[in-house]
Amino acid sequence: MILEENIGSVRLITLNNFSKYNIINEDLEIAIIKALMAAEHDEAVKSLVVYGGENRSFSAGGNYNEIKKLRGEAAERWVDRLVELYRTVLEVNKPTVAAVDGYAIGIGFQFAMMFDRRIMSADACFVMPELKQGICCSLGAAILHFTHGYTTMQEIIYRCGEMNARRCLDYRLINQITERELLVSAAIGHANLLAAYPRAVFSHTKRAMNKPFIQTLERSGQESKLLQKKFFASHANKHGTQKSSLNLT
Repeated sequence: MILEENIGSVRLITLNNFSKYNIINEDLEIAIIKALMAAEHDEAVKSLVVYGGENRSFSAGGNYNEIKKLRGEAAERWVDRLVELYRTVLEVNKPTVAAVDGYAIGIGFQFAMMFDRRIMSADACFVMPELKQGICCSLGAAILHFTHGYTTMQEIIYRCGEMNARRCLDYRLINQITERELLVSAAIGHANLLAAYPRAVFSHTKRAMNKPFIQTLERSGQESKLLQKKFFASHANKHGTQKSSLNLT
């Protein structure tokens, strides 16, 4: 699921799911969390880069067909898993950089937003297609509202379309565009620049910056689960046990 190597003092974590699109499932989530924690506690590692792999997507998110079938406790657990994954990235005190190639879709897009820096290949694109897929995007909306404000969040969530590298840079979703073959080296360069700051100063500042972000994630996760319960209770009263299509990311 994960490939790890040290390039100087940078830990390069490469997502290596069975699909070249790096679909995020529970096994990959667990592997990512373990890899992040291992790098955080390794004194030889000064910064981290997460990459989707050569000729592979950063992550095309979750399996929408499976997500739309989630109900009850399974859906709530899934929301908890996403919040844990995102929170784990934010709680890494060392500099983190996402090297984005191919697609960053839905959950993959949200995952990328947890990093200190995002470097994007010229051929990559971000997509937040949840509404078009019949999935409520409450968690994604909370993330983008926190990071980029209400108007930009609305534009991205309602548009549901692909955003190329230039549009992502215009929205300030990313920090740099580079050619695909230079992506990893550019990401490592950014990681080293951040790691050059005094470690204690950087880590304390990062914790202070990310604390309200983590609180937003946790609050949104709880609100998403409560919304789901209310929706299904109301739907059951009106339509008996007929299934509905509300899911939350």
